[in-house]
Amino acid sequence: MNILKNNFKLACAIGAGITGIVSGIYWYHGAFSDIEFRDSKYGPYDFVYYKRVGSYQTLGSEWSKMSNEVQKQFSTVHFIGIYYDNPEQLKDPNQARAALGFAVGNCEKDKIKAFLDSHPNYKFTELPEVQSHSTSFPFKSYFSFKIVKDKIYPKVRDFVFEKKLKSYCLIESYLFQVQNKKINFDIPIGNNSQSYLLF
Repeated sequence: MNILKNNFKLACAIGAGITGIVSGIYWYHGAFSDIEFRDSKYGPYDFVYYKRVGSYQTLGSEWSKMSNEVQKQFSTVHFIGIYYDNPEQLKDPNQARAALGFAVGNCEKDKIKAFLDSHPNYKFTELPEVQSHSTSFPFKSYFSFKIVKDKIYPKVRDFVFEKKLKSYCLIESYLFQVQNKKINFDIPIGNNSQSYLLF
């Protein structure tokens, strides 16, 4: 009987420990923080990008490839993803559209033409300053993207539904070169927002 009690106590202790560790991981990644969107401004940026159609679930390898290509020629890189579809509302999630690319610091803009000449699949456009609905989220590790899916995207869906936006995009800016790494999220609205619809 004592053995059963001891085993039960041990199982409870292990379960509590595992729960504590998992909760700690989620807390560290910001899962319990409040997310508030605010009216803000986004841009302007010189945007170097390529159009991509496919499942958002398989973007990781493409970002890695782009990072390797881009960081060979630029040192001040600001990666940007512009997403046009909610996969949950698509008949085929493999038809999700995105523009994947980057902007660079003013001191390196003269290198853009050489990059485009050596990478013909990339395009260039000027993203103007635009009013946006904006928030940010700390980036701790790639597990942060799991938290983003659960905390940010429902807020985006609510905003799009509330404003009855027929065409919109979500801009994710990956600020990983700053001291406090973060991801910014912007929904362009109002004047100039159509300039961000690259499909």
